[in-house]
Amino acid sequence: MFSSRQRNQFIEDAQAAVFDVLVIGGGITGACAARDAARRGLSVALVEKNDWAFGTSSRSSKLVHGGLRYLELFDFKLVFEACRERRRLLLNAPHVVWPQPFIFPVYKGDKNPLFVIAMGLWLYDLLALFRNVQNHQLHGKKRILEVEPELDASRLKGGGQFYDCSTDDARLTLSHVQSAHLEGALCLSYARVVELLSEKGRVRGARVKDEVGGGEFDVEARVVLNCTGPWTDAVCRLDDPAALPKLRPTKGSHVIVPWERVRAHNALPIMSPQDQRLLFLVPWGNYALIGTTDTDYDGDYDRIRASGEDVDYILEAANHALPRARLDRHDVISTYAGLRPLVVEGGGKDVKESQVSREHSIYESHSGLISIAGGKLTTARSMAEELIDLAARRLEERHGVRAGACATKRAPVFGKDGRDFPRRLERLAREVRLDGDIVDKLQLLGTGAVRVLGMLSEDPSLCRRLGEEIPYVEAEVVYSAREEMVVSLADFMVRRSLIYYEDREQGLGCAERVAELLGRELGWEEEEKRRQVEEYRRVVELSRAFREE
Repeated sequence: MFSSRQRNQFIEDAQAAVFDVLVIGGGITGACAARDAARRGLSVALVEKNDWAFGTSSRSSKLVHGGLRYLELFDFKLVFEACRERRRLLLNAPHVVWPQPFIFPVYKGDKNPLFVIAMGLWLYDLLALFRNVQNHQLHGKKRILEVEPELDASRLKGGGQFYDCSTDDARLTLSHVQSAHLEGALCLSYARVVELLSEKGRVRGARVKDEVGGGEFDVEARVVLNCTGPWTDAVCRLDDPAALPKLRPTKGSHVIVPWERVRAHNALPIMSPQDQRLLFLVPWGNYALIGTTDTDYDGDYDRIRASGEDVDYILEAANHALPRARLDRHDVISTYAGLRPLVVEGGGKDVKESQVSREHSIYESHSGLISIAGGKLTTARSMAEELIDLAARRLEERHGVRAGACATKRAPVFGKDGRDFPRRLERLAREVRLDGDIVDKLQLLGTGAVRVLGMLSEDPSLCRRLGEEIPYVEAEVVYSAREEMVVSLADFMVRRSLIYYEDREQGLGCAERVAELLGRELGWEEEEKRRQVEEYRRVVELSRAFREE
């Protein structure tokens, strides 16, 4: 069981121990670090000020990729690492990471002609050690248009087909948190670090505010790791108010549109006609995801959103690549935006945002706070391995605590089952007469889907859909409360399901019903249910704010 009803017990446990490692930040890097440390036999606490993956880790382009465009920056080391980690994620988390075919079209007048793209795709396969889903193929204009007839035929010369992977980034992060929990880590969301504790000039833990129940408590630890992504500098200033900035955060915005408006069968790298920057159009079931922008940002990190300018920039790029789409703002179902925690080195203001390195850096302060910044969703596991290697050395040097070797390279994450799992799930789903679109979404839960089906067998009333066009049933809401540490209505709507992204109403039509179900599990009074619905309404308004600009 992994429920927010356990919060009080977790808080008591956190105060009763001195942990080997305290990880601050429940995004993908913090989740991977907590899991890595736990698997090495260390005692671990993981705290996050919001929901798991609330920030950058749920606001990506939903891709696990080697980074083809980084070849242009000659960042071969990053591409090799990302290709290696992509393969590991495909093997260790197949329920939330799946192969995604790409078509790379080449047009007349492109700065990179077809032979350059061909060389790049050969190099991409080489850096993947020819162990991708499939190796690339080159095609002429006729074959490319057979595959993607909506492309601009008047300019097209040919192109290449290659493979990367798509993911549900929020669920990928949650699966690592659940894995860390099962492997012994104490994992607590809505627990904000307000102060770092020190003893004789060394960081020895943190004072944490319970954002749900109120009050503060101390978590003591021998080593403290700062894995807070865009908030890295803020945590560093808790350690040293004079700490120099380590990040150059840039905003990445995305839009979701109906698939039939673009009719792309493969993911497509598309070029902005404004600045020749590369974006992606990715098929997403009955929808298409288009993004991302890359602009410097200095606003409120907790209320970041796509602006009208961002949306128009993205739609212009999509219409340039797919002239018959004629997308406009009315086609946009939802928007979202996140921050990339790009490192400052080599990223001064005279460098274009898209040219700043996606490599990561690790910093250790005079007091012993260890911070990690930069990197990519794809490389989070290897970043965590490097981070915990350093933490393990410090634990042995200063406290005589010995840790085991890294054991995450071949370790399945929570939810993985055997190869025949999708067929087994479909067979079980037929027994309770679930619609196919609901089964498709259930597969993202991995083995958790079997628990949901068990609930349906025990209580068939939970088979009710949340909406006629919404492919989720009430049992999934109950499961999320009992097994996925949902604390708020927005947690379920945005990060446990895809309702916020894919429903035309963004879930406002079913919000009260979901609040009722969560309230029954989590003990909410009527006033709290109303507050949760209003808070979620504000989240939706942020996604739609571009319409007024």
